[in-house]
Order: sequence, then structure tokens, then C-alpha cells
Amino acid sequence: MIVIDKLKKIYAKGDIFRAYIDEKEILPIEIALKKVTQKDIQQGFSATLQESKKLKELKLPLIYKEHNFKTLGKQVLPVAVRFDNLEMYLNFIDKRVEYKRFVLDYENITTLYPALKDIFFKKPFLVLEYSDRWDRVLKIVDFLMKNRHPDIYIRELCIERVDTKFVEKHKKVLDLLLSNLLHVEPLNSISDFAFEKKYGFKHPLSQVRFRVLDEELYILGLSDLTLTCREFEKLRLECKRVFIVENKITFLSFFDIKNSIVIFGSGYGVSVLKNATWLKDKELFYWGDIDEDGFAILSQIRGYFSHVKSIFMDEKTIDGFKELKVEHALKQKNMEIKNLTEEEMLVYRRLQNDFYGKNFRLEQEKIPFDYIYYNLERKWF
Repeated sequence: MIVIDKLKKIYAKGDIFRAYIDEKEILPIEIALKKVTQKDIQQGFSATLQESKKLKELKLPLIYKEHNFKTLGKQVLPVAVRFDNLEMYLNFIDKRVEYKRFVLDYENITTLYPALKDIFFKKPFLVLEYSDRWDRVLKIVDFLMKNRHPDIYIRELCIERVDTKFVEKHKKVLDLLLSNLLHVEPLNSISDFAFEKKYGFKHPLSQVRFRVLDEELYILGLSDLTLTCREFEKLRLECKRVFIVENKITFLSFFDIKNSIVIFGSGYGVSVLKNATWLKDKELFYWGDIDEDGFAILSQIRGYFSHVKSIFMDEKTIDGFKELKVEHALKQKNMEIKNLTEEEMLVYRRLQNDFYGKNFRLEQEKIPFDYIYYNLERKWF
């Protein structure tokens, strides 16, 4: 019945819990019934009576009103459902046990951490959502309140009866609670180890993969290496030139060039290079796909290293291989970017306006390597 659905919706809004938290009165809980009109009587009074009978059979606390109809005269009919007793209401919608669990958990939690009252007022069902896990969640909260920067991996945590897999799965609620307790903004996302960074845990560092293109510069005989970003930042290679390419196969296939290395940029992942200050002393080149994203990445890199030059991202390359273009969905559309030269900005604006074709992309792996070889400076080889 519609009236039962409405009674359940009142509970689902959470105002009953907020009233408990704020120590305010929620009663009476009242729902008006559909008003019976003269038209309803004319179309079928028996149906109206049947509806009233169903309400009585449900043992709902009804409020009645006397009506004076032209055809039937005075009739006493229910006009509202009204609960003046909270337990009676909770019993009727079968939520008495759940409500009592809320009260118990809420009191236990806020006794330990009174500051959490505000978050539970905003999100009362949070108390019920974790009702079977609060003991473990609060043990973690307690640890992090006492150890603000543990400087260990989450896997190293030793909290009684709490496995570290549990911590990994509950970062979102932990951050919500801790942000309220510490009076800081909660995380928008827990990706990219944001939780670990915020609460002082160690986390796997981003990695930089690069190839040494000159045998004389090999490191302990190795040419293809992967380092953490911090290790890469400490590197001091005696190379002269550094190429950054977007595509992995292009990276693996790149030519041997004297005094040079090539870095696998992996699209927007080039941000891992921003603190490698030793690159400022090198001739730096970026080669990405010819599309809006490619130029956005170029702009990103140039924000770190203003002297970086783009290669094979010009109209000459487009004119030579336009027939190899593909149409693609952009990660970001019509971005306003800076850090481009006048020539680069012209190409970028034309890409935005579909001058070369709708959602134009000329992928770097489409361009033949002999073209790349013969258009790089000969003296480098």
C-alpha cells in the first residue's frame, strides 16, 4: 500500500536518527491519506470503504474525520495515519532491531570520539553500514590518531585482530572519519595512493622506464632500466640528449643515438619526471601523437622543462601521412592549454576545429621509422 511505502520513506530519510543525535522530538509521525471527494463517492463508495477496512486490518493508528456528503450524508472516514509512539512506528515498519543497533553503535562510537557526531548527523546510515565492523575500524582510527605519520607500508601494520587487507578495503570510511577528527578536507579519491600520502604511509612509487641509446653510456652493461621516480631524480647520466616518447613500441624500437637516452612517457604519466631536475641540463625532445591529448602532454612537460622541443608533431608530418590518421575519442576535449610555440598552437587549434578531419589523430607508431631516421639530425648517429 502507498501509505506503508510513505512510512518507510520517512525512515529512509534518516530524520529519526538525526532527531536522536540532536535530542529532538520526531513525534508525531503523521501521513495524510488521500482526501475522499464527492466524486469518489459517486464513482464507488464501496471501494472507499474497502480501503478504510484494509487500513484498520493493518492496525494502523488512524485519525478519523466526519464528512457530510450530498448522496450519503454523514460518514466517518480515516484522513491520516499518526504514530505518537516511536516504538510502535518502528515495529510497524520492522525496523525496531535496526534502530536499537544504531543507538548502541552511535553511543559507543561517540563516547570514544565525540567529534564524529557531526558526520553521523549528515550520514546517519553510516553507523548501520559498518555495524559489524566498527570494532576494527575504530582500532585503525585509534592507531592513526596516535601515530600521525607511521612511515611504514600498510602491510606492516600490526593491530590486534585487524588484517591489513581490511585496512585496504576501508580507506574511504577511514578517511571520512579521520578527516572529521583532524578537521581537514576528505579525499576526493583514494586512487594513486592518496590515502597513504595523506596519513603518512609509505607507498609504491611511480616508475620511470628508460633506454640508454649509446653503448658507451650503458649502466653496468645494462641499457633498458626501470627506476622509481625518486631513484631517477638522483640519476646523473652523462648523456647530452633525452627523448621522451608516448608509445611503448616506439620506445623499444628507438634508434641507437650517441650521447642519448629515450624515456617511455606513457601519456599523461610524464608527471613522474617533474622533479628530475638534472633533465634541465639536457637537450630535451618530446614526440607524442598528433592529437589534442598529445599537445596537452607536450604543454604539461614544458611546464616542468621550458626548453623541451617537440619533434614530428608538425604540419609537415601531417601532410606526409594524413591518410594514416584515425578518428578517436579524446580523454579531454577542447582543453585550454599553454606552453606551446606559435607553430604548435596553430596545429593544436586546427585539431580542435577538426581542420584535418573529425577527432583527428596521427599516432606516432603509424609514421614509418625510415622517415624518423632521415629527419633526425645526422650528426647524432
